[in-house]
Amino acid sequence: MSLERLEKWATVRHFRLAIALFEYGSILHAARSLHLSQPTASKLLQDLEEAVEAQLYTRNRRGVTPTELGRDFVQRSRMILAQLDHVSQAIDALGKGHAGRVAIGSVLTGSSYLVPAAIARLQASRPSIRIKIVEGVSAELVPRLISGELDFLIGRLSDVSSSVVVTQEALFSENAIIVARRDHALAQQPGVKLEELARQAWILPPIETTLRKQFDSVFHQKGIEPPHATIETASFFNILWLLKQTDLLGILPQSIISDPAHSNELVRLPAFEPLILEQIGVSRLRDATLSPAASALLDALREVMHRAHKRENTS
Repeated sequence: MSLERLEKWATVRHFRLAIALFEYGSILHAARSLHLSQPTASKLLQDLEEAVEAQLYTRNRRGVTPTELGRDFVQRSRMILAQLDHVSQAIDALGKGHAGRVAIGSVLTGSSYLVPAAIARLQASRPSIRIKIVEGVSAELVPRLISGELDFLIGRLSDVSSSVVVTQEALFSENAIIVARRDHALAQQPGVKLEELARQAWILPPIETTLRKQFDSVFHQKGIEPPHATIETASFFNILWLLKQTDLLGILPQSIISDPAHSNELVRLPAFEPLILEQIGVSRLRDATLSPAASALLDALREVMHRAHKRENTS
């Protein structure tokens, strides 16, 4: 039997036997440790030695003793079994969603901050999952979803048209409220009028956005000129920082203010009822099956958004 044939023929049992013979120094005891009969163990050892065309163990009355080649074979057998164990663990982790890669597209919305919250939740229980987040507008992200580069998109469902290719799942509907830092002068006045709000300095979303149009219409309906934006941006990082550090007023998704990370510093000004924004959810390929890792991240998003919606309804 040639060494080339050994590579195609050798099984885990052969490598385990070589190690057991080294550890026990006896064919009988090695066979028992592997739940084999002594004749079977003897035949496996004979096959190995025929394959390498050399003696791996010398037989004597006291048992078996490894040759120099036998000791080297045992060392390499341990390496092979260790690698097989690593592969087995990796495959098991991938199958159970404890490892793997996930790539998602995030269409920027007020709920975008919930994505890192879901990832933090997932990483606490499945730290081996590797996640890539691609932010952008739907026109850029949908082609990458269809090509398979992204597992799914998270954002406003209206930004991504449902079709024969894309299916959608609504997670919750976002509301928007007027927000100020807790020490703002108006935060201590429960009956603030729209006229007073119109005279304040504001940080607002761009004028072409749906949220800005809804905000302005509240003032128009009362015959009041909407406030001008001192700062205009769609960056929630900038909005949150400036609202906490200045006397600017802003309009933010209610779920952000319900989040303990921000509720100690920001408060709602109840000047008008929350604006009902569009549904936030997941868009993914209709006929594609998510990997276990991607499914685990989607489950984390569902849970985080469910909790955010629950806080919003009880606040």
